[in-house]
Amino acid sequence: MKEGVESPLETTKARLATARFRLRVAEAEGSADVLREHLSKLTGQPATNIETIADSIPPFPALQQDEDLRTNAESSSPVVQSAMEHARAQYLRAKGEHKMFWPTLDFAAQYALLATFNNYDRFFQPHSFQANNATLGVAIRFPFFSPAQSSRAKAADAEALKARKQAEAAKNQVSEETLKLQRAVRQMEAAQEVAQLEYEVSKSNLDAVQTRVDAGTATIKDLGESQAQASERYLALQDTTFELQRAQVGLMRSTGELEKWIKGSN
Repeated sequence: MKEGVESPLETTKARLATARFRLRVAEAEGSADVLREHLSKLTGQPATNIETIADSIPPFPALQQDEDLRTNAESSSPVVQSAMEHARAQYLRAKGEHKMFWPTLDFAAQYALLATFNNYDRFFQPHSFQANNATLGVAIRFPFFSPAQSSRAKAADAEALKARKQAEAAKNQVSEETLKLQRAVRQMEAAQEVAQLEYEVSKSNLDAVQTRVDAGTATIKDLGESQAQASERYLALQDTTFELQRAQVGLMRSTGELEKWIKGSN
């Protein structure tokens, strides 16, 4: 600009590009600091002692089939397990209420040692008084026509049906969420491939411009623009890779594979 080759607008554009890079760096550092502080509270370790070692991160497992993922998600979901146990409890309760219609038989026995100071021997006829007495009894109930028990059984059936439907709804919800996560992973894999190819194209273009600059057929401005474009594509690739890894971690958390993946690095 001082030599009169470029206009002040180009200088402003260069400053804008530099400011954007500084913004991206600040955003990345801020996110890292927040995550480091969160990890510090979870582990009890000072945040200053937490350092990321990229080589210690295990490779992400291959994506499983849809049915396997949903099955693993349902079996490892606390919500689904709780709903299924509740449904089973309500079923057993309803089954017990219906069994209350069955006839019941109660057997009772009582033994008594009677004394004479209370004139028991005078109250009973002569020679019928016995100091040792035993009483046996049997009570048989037939609650077939109990309206109260019928109402309780119907209410238990309704609660069992409601609990079963809630368990099915919980399984369906987990299955749908798992499918969404799986599709998100696949979409991010495709997006990463696109970002990778765009970065490779921009890098090849940068190499071509550098060759032209060396040959004197291109200017420093052309080289700077190519470098800026390559840097943007590289940052886009890093962002896409991060989003892909976050989606993969979310999917593994849903299917119960996260702990196995973490232990894979040990």
